[in-house]
Amino acid sequence: MRTLRKVDFRAYERQGYEAQYLFNGESCVVIGSNVPPGAAAPPQHVHPVDQLYYIVEGEMNLILGSEHFLAGPDTLVFIPAGTPHHNWNEGSVDEFHFEVLSPAPLPSQPVMVPTDSDDAAGRPYLVRPLDADAYDPTLPGFSIQRLLRRSDRSEHMSLYIGSVDAGGAGPGTHVHDFDQFYYVLEGTMNISVGLDSYTATRHTLVVLPAGVPHRQWNEGPGPERHITLLAPEPEPGREPWDIGVELRRTGEDHT
Repeated sequence: MRTLRKVDFRAYERQGYEAQYLFNGESCVVIGSNVPPGAAAPPQHVHPVDQLYYIVEGEMNLILGSEHFLAGPDTLVFIPAGTPHHNWNEGSVDEFHFEVLSPAPLPSQPVMVPTDSDDAAGRPYLVRPLDADAYDPTLPGFSIQRLLRRSDRSEHMSLYIGSVDAGGAGPGTHVHDFDQFYYVLEGTMNISVGLDSYTATRHTLVVLPAGVPHRQWNEGPGPERHITLLAPEPEPGREPWDIGVELRRTGEDHT
């Protein structure tokens, strides 16, 4: 499995709404979606699973149920399964967003179903901009802002933004019992996964399956900022989420 998956912007033809599939597993599907000026997603439709967008660049016009929104950079959009929606780009620059479907649709399920309805039936969709002043420090030089969690009635995924100063770091080497993903928004992330080390730059997805030892830090020179996606967010009472481990070579080679 490839740990780092960078969006290839040269591959977008910019003739309409285009998607690059960055990860497709049991817990979720992760997509990099590019929408040039004047382009639109398919007309009003629903999905059989939950969906989220995180707008990285440009502005997104969207309809959720019967409500219209204009979402700029660093805005989360949560679309529960069955919610009628449609999005398009009326701006003058490309709109690019990080997109997730969770859990991954079954092979027998249609991923998208057109609808004429604008009835969200009370589903808890939301449009939530990042607040630059609302980060919570968790470790020296490391802070987070939670944008989607179980309290938002999102059972299959949660998302927060992590900000790491030069010299800062997340927890030591640890594992999770859920899949985790980072998507680098700014700067360079240093990360160890198993016995290997990597550097992930802007627009790179880092794939961390459940049970894989990892840690991340920032060697600088500037700050690093990233999306963290958990699929699913653990149920209440299943803490701690980060289980510290030690990993080392034994010196034995097996053939």
